[in-house]
Amino acid sequence: MPDWQTFGAIGLLGLVSYAMRAGGFLAAGVIREGSIAAKFLRLAPGNLFVAFVTAACLEGGRPNVFGCACALVTMAVTRKEWAALGAGFVAAMVTASMLGG
Repeated sequence: MPDWQTFGAIGLLGLVSYAMRAGGFLAAGVIREGSIAAKFLRLAPGNLFVAFVTAACLEGGRPNVFGCACALVTMAVTRKEWAALGAGFVAAMVTASMLGG
């Protein structure tokens, strides 16, 4: 026997989610191209990415911070994602093993 309240809640959440997406799409259509709101919305994804990455780096302690710093420097020098990932992982692993973590 299905639980109709659960199905109703799932359906209601789906409708609310769709309404929010549609509302956002309609609101974005009325924003002028050169306005401050348009500039902010273009910058928002990068800012959010940096905030999430910074929080994750700081949560892991010194090995994560050192690994991320090495990855950043390697990426700036080589412009190769795989080299930066490799350098970051190795730097974090070596730092963690030296610190006993």
